[in-house]
Amino acid sequence: MTGHVTGRPALLWTPQAREDLLEIYVTIGLDNPSAAERVYSAIEEKASLLVGTPRLGVRRREIAPAARMLVEGVYLLLYETHPDSDDGPVERIEIVRVVHGHRDLTRIS
Repeated sequence: MTGHVTGRPALLWTPQAREDLLEIYVTIGLDNPSAAERVYSAIEEKASLLVGTPRLGVRRREIAPAARMLVEGVYLLLYETHPDSDDGPVERIEIVRVVHGHRDLTRIS
């Protein structure tokens, strides 16, 4: 499904990105449940910004040809726009991974 009905791109999360977000939530929540809620909400809010500005994140071609990245605290949201272009309309935005910023991004599968 695309965002054509509203003229805005659809925001989608891959199963891996959802798993990443859940793992972050659970890991933080073991020590501090309220912090886990704040981090989870902050990441989802950051991702929602992409609906209005899909090219907000910087390109990271060394990770993948279409990769873009947003930063939220110590976490990186890796995403792609479809179509992958620097201008024109975007049909959908796909959050691919949510990872800690200290990870070696070139080794993410």
